[in-house]
Amino acid sequence: MLQALFYKEWCKTKRVILLLFLVFIGVLGYTFINIDQMFRISGAINTWSNIIMKDMSILPQIMTWVPVLAALLLSFAQFIPEMTDKRLKLTLHLPMPENKIMTTMLLYGICTLLTLYILSYIILVIGASIYFPSEIVAGMLWQSIPWFLAGILSYILATWVTLEPTWRQRISNAFIAICFLSFFFITAKSGAYSTFIPYLILVVIISISFPFYSTARFKDGAQ
Repeated sequence: MLQALFYKEWCKTKRVILLLFLVFIGVLGYTFINIDQMFRISGAINTWSNIIMKDMSILPQIMTWVPVLAALLLSFAQFIPEMTDKRLKLTLHLPMPENKIMTTMLLYGICTLLTLYILSYIILVIGASIYFPSEIVAGMLWQSIPWFLAGILSYILATWVTLEPTWRQRISNAFIAICFLSFFFITAKSGAYSTFIPYLILVVIISISFPFYSTARFKDGAQ
């Protein structure tokens, strides 16, 4: 039954997943073209100096938001069809415990995003290591961790909002979700987030329970 549920999720999201992989490839390609351009125009010494002394970011601004946008697209592709004509009722009537069904669906989405993010991380490390010393590469990775964590949180919170059966509560949930996400995009110098990251991870872990609450309200026929 788990295989059938995973296959069902794959059928709903395969086109979106392909699109997301293409988008990430494009953004990573743009990132390395941008880095190469900096080296050709300013030279290695000036580029390194700007990064170290002026806290210039290696990654383009678009990289801040791509993980979140990817998470939103995946969540909507997965769960909007479930809410259309209340098809979620049929899914919850599968011969499995309801919590296990929801856990499986959430794990599918989270694992898909983690695969996408980890591959992006590996490519970023390999590519950036060609241009920069390990200390600068490590700083780049620390800088981007909150963005990728925000992607996972966005997926969970978007699912929470989508599965909510009433529009009034959806709007309230969406406002709360935006407030949570704002903590992941506070402007700070490189490395300033490093001590705060465990708390961000804790927020992500706690939020996993939210979609189950919306599912319970849906099952109870909240209006």
